[in-house]
Amino acid sequence: MASWLVKRIKYTEGSSPRIVELACGAGFLAEVLQGQLPLFRYCGFDLSPHLLNCATRRLTKKSTSQGTQSEMSFLEADLVKDNWLGQLEEMGWKGKVDAVLSIQALHDLGGLAEQQQVLTQARVLLREGGVLAYGDLLFDDQNPHPSRFSRSQHEDMIREAGFALGGGPAGERGGPGPSQGDSTNTIMGGFGCFACYN
Repeated sequence: MASWLVKRIKYTEGSSPRIVELACGAGFLAEVLQGQLPLFRYCGFDLSPHLLNCATRRLTKKSTSQGTQSEMSFLEADLVKDNWLGQLEEMGWKGKVDAVLSIQALHDLGGLAEQQQVLTQARVLLREGGVLAYGDLLFDDQNPHPSRFSRSQHEDMIREAGFALGGGPAGERGGPGPSQGDSTNTIMGGFGCFACYN
């Protein structure tokens, strides 16, 4: 799933993409980005200072030892209650982000209303043609959970947040998209993976 997300970034324009990760935890996805993208600017948000400290120590050390030029920031915020958009505005990122990502985490924000609120805010960050891409647990009849939703509920939430589903700019450039037989929404095991373009 992490590689699926990175693939969406590789088809965005720009040699040093700006990437925001929602609920980044200890930085698993950020580490995958370090291994697959030569240069990027990254800001990860999470509620847990412990996980953010772990990500900062581990990935900053790794970045230094590898001699990469990528810029990485990890910021503490409650994405539902705090003004995390303001933090990015102060960095000059509003409307200039190439990709907003999340992996196995949006369900921790709460119900559909809370998740949609965060996705609506994320849309403000994205430049024209920027991508929102995330993977999360889907509703399972065998293991029901109040903050896990079906594929169609995720797709409705994305539309309500102001995004259009479909191949978008990446498909038009020969990147991943329905025109290439690689749907922007797919299921991997019990996870739904969704991508849409601003």
